[in-house]
Amino acid sequence: MFNAGVAAGNVQPYFLTQAVTDLDDSKTLDQQPELAAIQAQALRAADAFSAFIGTATTTLDIAIYDFRLMPGPLEDEFLGAIKAAAERGVTVRLAYDKTAESSEETGLKDFGGAGGDPAPVGTHTFLARAQLPPSVQVRPITEVAVDPGSQIMHNKYIICDAGTPAAGVLMGSANFTTDAWGIQDNNVLVITGCPDLAAAYERDFTDLWNAQELAGTGVGDKGSVTVSGIDIGYSFAPGEGKATESAIAAIVSAATTRIRVASMVLSSQKILQALAGQVTAGRDVSGVYDGPEMSDVVRQWRKAAAGSASAQKLALREAVSAHLTAKASVPSTRTVRTTSCTTRSSSPTTSSRPAASTCPSTPPATPRTSCGCPATT
Repeated sequence: MFNAGVAAGNVQPYFLTQAVTDLDDSKTLDQQPELAAIQAQALRAADAFSAFIGTATTTLDIAIYDFRLMPGPLEDEFLGAIKAAAERGVTVRLAYDKTAESSEETGLKDFGGAGGDPAPVGTHTFLARAQLPPSVQVRPITEVAVDPGSQIMHNKYIICDAGTPAAGVLMGSANFTTDAWGIQDNNVLVITGCPDLAAAYERDFTDLWNAQELAGTGVGDKGSVTVSGIDIGYSFAPGEGKATESAIAAIVSAATTRIRVASMVLSSQKILQALAGQVTAGRDVSGVYDGPEMSDVVRQWRKAAAGSASAQKLALREAVSAHLTAKASVPSTRTVRTTSCTTRSSSPTTSSRPAASTCPSTPPATPRTSCGCPATT
C-alpha cells in the first residue's frame, strides 16, 4: 500500500508497504504473477515524487543512491517530471551513487563484506538510456575512498528551489526503483517552505557535486531547524555518520516509555547497546527487522573471535532479539548485502535513510522484499 500519513504543518509523510506478499522467488520482478499490482502501487509513489518535482521553479537538485525503473508508464512519468522541469527553465542537477559497474568488482565485494551497503549496480546504465535533456547535469559520485567499515552517504533526497522562501526537501528511505516503491516497506517525507533545512541539504549536495566522491563530504553539516513549529535535527554521512549513530543511540537511551524499531538490520554496536540497556531497564521495546538479511550478519558475527567487536555485537543482539520480530523476505541472490539502522522512540528521533533493491534491469537478481526504515523527526 501507499498511504499518506497525517501532515504536521508543512511536513507530509508517506508510507509504503509491500503491494503483494506472495512473491515467486524463482522469478525476476518483471515476471511476477502480480506485476500489475506492484506497478500500480509504484505509480502512486511516482505521482507523489513527480508532484514535488513539479513545484520547482528555479533549481532542482537530486541525490540518489539507486535509480532504476522498469520501462513503461512508471519510467515515463518520473523521468517526464524531471524533463519537464528542465524544459520550463529549472536548473537540474542529478548526483548518483556509482560504486562500480559490476557486482564482481573487488572493492564492491569488500565493502559489502565489511557491513557496508553499496548500491546495486545499474544506475549508470539506466541514466545512460534515460534520454534526459542536455541541460540536465548528471554526475557520478564514487565510494572508492570510503572506509568500508564506516558509515556512508545513504541519502535519497530532492531539493527544490534552494535559497528561496519556498524551498522544499523530499527525503526518506525509498530508492528510485520499482521494487522500492512496489515490494518494499519504505517511507517518504515531503517538507515544504523550509529554506533553512533546504540550505543544509544543499550544502551536502554541493559537497558531493564538487568532490564527485563521498570521502570528506558532510563534515560539519549537522544541526537543527524549526518547520511548522517542529524541531527537525539533521546530519549527513560520511562526515557526520558517527554523530548520527551517537544521536540515535542517545535518543534510544533517553526514551522513558516505549521504543519501536523498524530496520533492515541492526549492526550498530552503540544502538544495540542502547536497546539492550532499555530492555534491562524494563522499557517496552519491540520492532521488526529483515530476517534473512540479519541472519547473514549474525552468521558473520558468529565466526569472529571471542572478545572482538563482532562478538560483542552478537551478545548485545541476543539480549534484544526476543523483543524483535524477524520479517520474512525473499532473499536476494546478489553477493552484495544491505545494512541499515533507524529507530523510533517516544522521544523525537533522528534518522539514517537506508534501503536497497534489486531490479530486472540487473539480471539475474531475484526480487526481494525488505523491512524499510522510517526516517522520522
